[in-house]
Amino acid sequence: MADRINGNFYRLNDAIIRQTEKITNPTNQTSKVTNPEKSENSFRELLDQQIKNSVTFTKHASIRKEQRNIEVSDSDLEKLGDACDKAQEKGIGNALIMMDNSAFIVNAADKRVITVMDKNEMKNKLFNDIDGAVFI
Repeated sequence: MADRINGNFYRLNDAIIRQTEKITNPTNQTSKVTNPEKSENSFRELLDQQIKNSVTFTKHASIRKEQRNIEVSDSDLEKLGDACDKAQEKGIGNALIMMDNSAFIVNAADKRVITVMDKNEMKNKLFNDIDGAVFI
């Protein structure tokens, strides 16, 4: 995941800028921005919203995911994000999220995955420092 983020950082930036331009100029006509502060705020708002809604992995979780060959697709990330939202609604800080054959320990408030386990790792394991569990 870290390589994917680092490798696509500039592409992501460009994509966000293109999307911002579509929003501020929906007719695809080139025109000068009359109020650059307003477009900067729009970009900042879009970026903050994207960061707030995205699930991230700690370095430890990224390493465990790679070691255990756990694939996490974009739809899986969406499911994890929804599970974090549900956990937050119930006042759960650290959640165990069970999805398919994997377990994710997540800080629900930050939407940050702390560690990841596969089905084999879960056998005879004790989960501690969690406030609740979400099954998806």
